[in-house]
Amino acid sequence: MSTAAAAAADFGDTSLFTASKDSQAIMPGSEFFGEIEAFLYFEAELMDSHAYDSWHALWEPGGLYWVPCNHADLDPNQSVSIIYEHTDQLGDRIFRLKDKRMHSQSPKSRLIRIISNISVTTSGASDILVFSNFILGEARAGQQQSLFGRATHRLKQGPDGFKIAGKKVYLINNDAPMRNVTFLL
Repeated sequence: MSTAAAAAADFGDTSLFTASKDSQAIMPGSEFFGEIEAFLYFEAELMDSHAYDSWHALWEPGGLYWVPCNHADLDPNQSVSIIYEHTDQLGDRIFRLKDKRMHSQSPKSRLIRIISNISVTTSGASDILVFSNFILGEARAGQQQSLFGRATHRLKQGPDGFKIAGKKVYLINNDAPMRNVTFLL
């Protein structure tokens, strides 16, 4: 397990989502930027199509999935989060999402997301920080909602491609009442 993933597993290291001082920007149009962009689109398709196991396989052991509440950077150890889980807990979430008795997803949400404004920095050959904006549309049971936000991915590049060491999803309405989030963000 990487040092960043091990720290995330301790539920205390939200610095995963901050660029280091020695980070280098990766320019759009480069081959590497294109590979990261394709990874984000692939992840979005897995989430939108409810391919839970395939999405979970993108994660590094000990990875941190964080959706803050009320503010972008409150300490999750001192404040409520919408989601604050490591990969083992994600496995539990996926088990529940796949359970046919889960009435909150009966029928399943139809999802589509648009990803834009991607920026990428690296510090070292395999440590990648990616920022992107998204719009997520959900339709279920005759109701529709739109969620807008910014995602921060900490990716690690290995022999099998990119793995998610951390993902932070900042919803711009995270301080307002919202329906239960019973799908992947």
